[in-house]
Amino acid sequence: MYLLDSRLTLDIVAGTKRLFDIFSGGALPLCYLVAIGYADPDIAARRFRDYTPTKADLPPGLHQPLPFGTGGAAPYLDVLRGEIVSHLERQYPLDPRERVLIGYSLSGRFATYTLFSEPQAFERYLIISPSLWWDRGSAFAEEEAWASSNADLRAKVLLVGGEAEETAGGGWRNNNLPDEIGLPLKQLTNLRELDRKLSARNFPSLRFKTELIPDGRHITVLPAAIALGLVEIFAL
Repeated sequence: MYLLDSRLTLDIVAGTKRLFDIFSGGALPLCYLVAIGYADPDIAARRFRDYTPTKADLPPGLHQPLPFGTGGAAPYLDVLRGEIVSHLERQYPLDPRERVLIGYSLSGRFATYTLFSEPQAFERYLIISPSLWWDRGSAFAEEEAWASSNADLRAKVLLVGGEAEETAGGGWRNNNLPDEIGLPLKQLTNLRELDRKLSARNFPSLRFKTELIPDGRHITVLPAAIALGLVEIFAL
């Protein structure tokens, strides 16, 4: 399992997987957890550089210095596949047919980019509350481009979001996403639209499911989404 945004997600994923391994009687496979993050504590600007596939301005009201720019998802994927994954698969008994990519929020946008550009890079995708709003919904153009050129999409995909992400307080105490900024991003609406589009494609090899966490906000949804996702992603 290749885990992005490790500063935000590592403790939750590792602790939940450990709990399930103890009590689930082997229902989930034993696996390596590869957490990918940044050595530098200034993470925000690097996330916008590495997890976004296009160069674009931030939404109105969202103020984040971007000294590294945006639109670096393609080279980031090259490093992930060509350096990190290839090195680890030479060093450890990892099965290249069972790679899992886990992304949340902005790194969930990166996961959707990977899915629609090089889906064979991973076998399974756990995509939680992805930032599909990036660059006026460029993820939907990526999905359309893939469908226009390919009759199939071979992947196992679990999309997870929060039912309350578009209600008042949907950002849940996130100072960067007060309602006047966060609600227009249409987190839930976009996730449902992606679900609708994938459902309509009828790709023969695509096995996917969308789950919504009751009362889940953009921040509070993560622990429940991980607990659900670790079970469901291996059942696809």
